[in-house]
Order: sequence, then structure tokens, then C-alpha cells
Amino acid sequence: MNGGRISVRRADAKDAKELSRLIHLLAEYEKMQDRCTSSPESVARMMSEENGLGGVIAESEGKVIGMAVYSLYRLATFSGRRVLYIEDICIEEAFRGMGAGSMIFEELENIARERDCIKLEWKCLEWNTNARKFYESRGGISDPEWLTYTIDLR
Repeated sequence: MNGGRISVRRADAKDAKELSRLIHLLAEYEKMQDRCTSSPESVARMMSEENGLGGVIAESEGKVIGMAVYSLYRLATFSGRRVLYIEDICIEEAFRGMGAGSMIFEELENIARERDCIKLEWKCLEWNTNARKFYESRGGISDPEWLTYTIDLR
């Protein structure tokens, strides 16, 4: 565990390598590494697209120790506003419980307010009780009314 000061900043394309590294770390944690084909190049490409991937980086003593990536593609037509959708959030295990996750969420909330979003939205695997407890401590609620469906286009 590191006792260093943690800081959070907005990511840019120069951070693509570290974002990709943490995306792969998250995929390994979620036992989905066989589905993770992200690369620094694909992350940088998505970050350069209009309304593309955004990110927040957590650092300790100059080392990237966590991140969140998000998009603003989601629309809430009833309100006429956008939804900031958090695609992935990952804090290296040795740095969990030190405030990095809360700092990342605060920055995501700031970004959402700046962009006039009506809400933040994300998903969590049912078995990930630690993440669920953290999200609930931040005020996150699970929506029992709306089921998520997907069509895999791979």
C-alpha cells in the first residue's frame, strides 16, 4: 500500500497507454480478459473522435494508479439532456480505500455538470460486492425497473 498523496486529472490522448493498461487490469479482475482487445491505439483513436471517449486519471507520486473512462453518447430524451455514461472504472488494488475512487467520481460529477448532463450512469457486475458498496456509498442506486439488454456484434 502506498501512503503517497493522490491527485486526479482529466485524461487526454497521451494517457492512452495507461488507460489501456488499466482497462486490461479490469478485464482480468472481471475474468473477461479473453474479451478485452483494447490497445493504446484504439483508446487514443476513440479519444480523438467527436463525442468520443473521455477519461479521468488518478495518480500517486506521478504513477497512474486508477482511471475512469466515459462517453456522452447516451441521451435522455424525456429531459432533453445527455447522460454521462461511465464505461469503466478501475483503481489498482494496492491503492483501493485511499480515496482515489471518490476523487474520480467527484471529477466525473464535475464533468457531467459542465456538460449539462442530467445524470451519471454505469453498470456493475452483480458479484462485485465491493464495487457495489462503494457505488452505494457515493449515492449510486441500482434501478430494478430497467433491465439491460445487449446484442453482441463481434
